[in-house]
Amino acid sequence: MTEYSEEKIYNATKEVVRANVERFHEFYYEYFNREETLLMVQYFFEKIYNLDGRKQWIHHAIDSFEKVKNIMKDSTRENVEKLMELNQLTEKLDETMAILLLENGWNGENISREDYDKYFSQMGYSSERAHQLQHVLSNLQQFYELAHRPINAVIIKPVKVMSKMLGIHTLFETIEDGYYACMPVRREIFDAFYEEVKNKEWAYLFERFPDLKHPI
Repeated sequence: MTEYSEEKIYNATKEVVRANVERFHEFYYEYFNREETLLMVQYFFEKIYNLDGRKQWIHHAIDSFEKVKNIMKDSTRENVEKLMELNQLTEKLDETMAILLLENGWNGENISREDYDKYFSQMGYSSERAHQLQHVLSNLQQFYELAHRPINAVIIKPVKVMSKMLGIHTLFETIEDGYYACMPVRREIFDAFYEEVKNKEWAYLFERFPDLKHPI
């Protein structure tokens, strides 16, 4: 098996991310071109999926979480655990596809949507993809509920100050950004968006992996 340098794997992974973000823009064009939902889709499909600094974020988030997990409410701890697991799983899947690109002679060019779909299917990991999508859908719901819980508007500023004192600002900042991105979106708009993401992403997985079974 060919060994690739960290730089080559990084660059190929960056192309995988670019191609997938392009797919998101195609699938959810309406929401990227709607003022009310723009920040929300940019947050979920671009900001927290951005490759730059992702490894460092995961490292800092894990350290931060270990400091405070015992004082978190069970529901909050579970939500943060899901967010970190999603980031780690996404990192693994993107790097796996990046190596597949390199094995197929990728040399820095933008891959087409057709090639992205082909590599997506070819690399496999169907159960991991299904697990990833379940986390994505859960995070969508959790962040929206967080942003529309009235008490959080009161406590977010003092919690931000406390996060700096505890040295967990990196983790809190990610959650805070999601809070403000979801806040302007009306419930009926979010519900329609959530259903569209659920339907389109499951349909994409079933198209790529015909033998995949829908979770109960």
